[in-house]
Amino acid sequence: MPAMADKTRIAVVGAGHVAQVAHIPAYRANPDVELVAVVDYDPVKARRIKEQAGFKVWYEDFAEMLKKADVDAVDICTPNYLHAPMVIAALRSGRDVMCEKPLARNAAEAQKMVDTADEHGRILMVAMNNRFREDAQMLQKFITGNELGDVHVIKAGWLRRATDWKDRSWFTERGKAGGGALLDLGTPLVDLAMWISGVKKTTGVSCSVFGKKGKDTVEDSGCAMVRFNGGACLMLEVNWNLRDPRDVVYLQVYGSKGAGILTPLQLHKSIQGVLVNVTPALGKQKNFYKDSYQAEIDHFIQCVRKQRTPLVSGKDAVAVMRIVDAMYESATTGREVELAG
Repeated sequence: MPAMADKTRIAVVGAGHVAQVAHIPAYRANPDVELVAVVDYDPVKARRIKEQAGFKVWYEDFAEMLKKADVDAVDICTPNYLHAPMVIAALRSGRDVMCEKPLARNAAEAQKMVDTADEHGRILMVAMNNRFREDAQMLQKFITGNELGDVHVIKAGWLRRATDWKDRSWFTERGKAGGGALLDLGTPLVDLAMWISGVKKTTGVSCSVFGKKGKDTVEDSGCAMVRFNGGACLMLEVNWNLRDPRDVVYLQVYGSKGAGILTPLQLHKSIQGVLVNVTPALGKQKNFYKDSYQAEIDHFIQCVRKQRTPLVSGKDAVAVMRIVDAMYESATTGREVELAG
């Protein structure tokens, strides 16, 4: 790969919703980025996005783009089953890569991607945008600074209103998606919960899933408990089929000295036997979710330009994927699955 130009040259692969709404606008807002190539199997869409967003060229074929496009980094926003082959090919071509979550369909695929990045000395970042939320970062600093004492219980949930997946039919096919609500919604929640609370070594996982329509389909909801070394536990619930007019997303951390809650951020700490609200002031007009994508993309570009390890590495994703794999194993066997750290 040629030496870094004045601007970091980017290719975006997969011109679907997350690319159009989050990734591409964030790249356009970064002065250090040059949008070179957009790739999509739909040539009409690829051509349209190329014109609208200001890419230099568009491709229908990913392999052709890797051979012909002069890019420094590749952003993968394709369906789950394409993540591993595309990420591995891009890394082998000498490009740094950011991949949308989940990194892969399972831990074995994710590990191959990490091994390839290590072998070729390239950056592999996972797009866990919630780590870049200002309120999440504030809570993480508060907890890892021992302000809550020992972490005891983490509760996390992502419950989405019932919807029709016809526009993304692969989403409910086990072979292509790898999993359902647990993989889609549980993966970012587990990552966020572990990062915010500082818990690391997993000792056991119990899980149940619901809503499967057949052996080749995926679950639409599930619940799990993850135990960590030292006794802390994560209680997780996810749902694609919530019968409620509003989505529900939450993360709560309870420790020996207090509690921290996201959305909205609330911090309470016991001081001399009195529970005190120590929530810091944050910008009320900010959209933390939207802003997180810009911060995520800006971080990736800086990592590429300075060749430094990203905040969300492929190795982090492998650890989370092993927990999610254990969830599915537990749901299948009806037993707790023990993990060795």
